[in-house]
Amino acid sequence: MNVSLGFVLSKIFTYSLVHDMLAASVPIVLACMCAVISRQVNIINIAAEGIIMFGCFFGVMVSYFTGSWLLAVLVSVLLGVLISAIMAVAYLKYEVNIFVLGLCINMIGTACTRFLLQVIFKTSGNFVSEKVVPIPRINLPFLSDSPVLSSIFSGYTVTEILVIPLVILLWFMLYKSVWGLQLRSVGLNEMASYTSGIDVNRKKLVALLLSGAFAGLAGAHLSLGYSCMFIENMSGGRGYMGMAAMQFGAANPIWAALGCLLFGFSNSVANRLTPYGIPNQFVTMIPYVATILILAISVISQKIRSTRQESSLRKS
Repeated sequence: MNVSLGFVLSKIFTYSLVHDMLAASVPIVLACMCAVISRQVNIINIAAEGIIMFGCFFGVMVSYFTGSWLLAVLVSVLLGVLISAIMAVAYLKYEVNIFVLGLCINMIGTACTRFLLQVIFKTSGNFVSEKVVPIPRINLPFLSDSPVLSSIFSGYTVTEILVIPLVILLWFMLYKSVWGLQLRSVGLNEMASYTSGIDVNRKKLVALLLSGAFAGLAGAHLSLGYSCMFIENMSGGRGYMGMAAMQFGAANPIWAALGCLLFGFSNSVANRLTPYGIPNQFVTMIPYVATILILAISVISQKIRSTRQESSLRKS
């Protein structure tokens, strides 16, 4: 297909791109909050990818059999908490390497959901059914006269609307409450926290459980809100993108969530490039290139900050 660059750009960068970007960012934001919480206690929970896969599948399955999207979301969240609890026991009690645990969960999540898809729904690749009840969308009728305002501010799912207050609430709890101060102190200096009377293992357990809840919610939203189906490997690296955004935002929920918008933007642009004859290999690698760039920017910015701090200490 021979089309001009200007025509392609005019079709990609429209006002509807804002809605697509925000919608694509939400599952990454939820995965990012999973990484943000665990990072407060100096744990890198790389199992988000696997938990998201479990959340995706069980969200669709529960919605299919019960007809309740709310129950499906709750089951996905509880499943994320359960998986994180198993990880916490293995890590805190038996001192199993947390990275090995995370990799195992990721591999099991991909393989197990593929197996369950074949056993329960007798299909492979993907599952689509009219019986799957999606997360409802909230439309604002008074904006229907303006296509631009309606596209930007209307038509979002319940989970997409709730993600902003969730991020703000998490920021408030981490930086404006005693609970958050104690949680962050464990990550900053575990020994000092222990000597001051803080139950370090309990704080780590709570952080892991909360991170699992966010990852499970991300999976439920991905299969019932962002789409209404289950596809093998549908997490698409969003767990790793969330960790990259966490690193970009220095584990601050608000800054990390803003970093997720870059991933949402790259995903939306990649989806819009597909019909214009651009090789699929280049289109699919755009979000992952964005991940590498964001990680590089975060590492460089942290290096600059540390250099400035060292120079200021020398001068003082």
